[in-house]
Amino acid sequence: MLIKLSLRVLTLAACCFTFVMSFSQSGYDGNLLINAVGKTDQSSEVSDLKASYHFQMANENHFLSKEGIELILQNATLSEIRIYKESTVYGNFKGKLPKGLSFNLSSAEVKKLLGKPSVSYNTGYCEFEVQGQIISCWFEKDHLSQVDIGSK
Repeated sequence: MLIKLSLRVLTLAACCFTFVMSFSQSGYDGNLLINAVGKTDQSSEVSDLKASYHFQMANENHFLSKEGIELILQNATLSEIRIYKESTVYGNFKGKLPKGLSFNLSSAEVKKLLGKPSVSYNTGYCEFEVQGQIISCWFEKDHLSQVDIGSK
């Protein structure tokens, strides 16, 4: 009887842990990423972002997360967010991307969502101006593999 109860408690704890870990990435609204760029590191937008993805400071201008995302600051202001589908260094991003983007989209589907790119190369790179920011998209085998959000 005690063993069955212990197993149930362990199963419940494992389920709760899995839920919390998956919510930590998926619970953050991807459109808020765009709003955070250009804000100071003391702003609520940047503080919330840091807390949501468990960042560690590499140095005062570079924050790393094993959840597929990194932050670049210049003069204490968030200047760029890099988001990776799969990275051996930064991990795999499982959260929500801005503007309805997802890593399974083709370049044509991304262009449908974001409009005509301001810069586009045949090598699998496009830039889009969105809400006064630049969203850069990289593609591997015609599927979105990295998204950067930076100041214009």
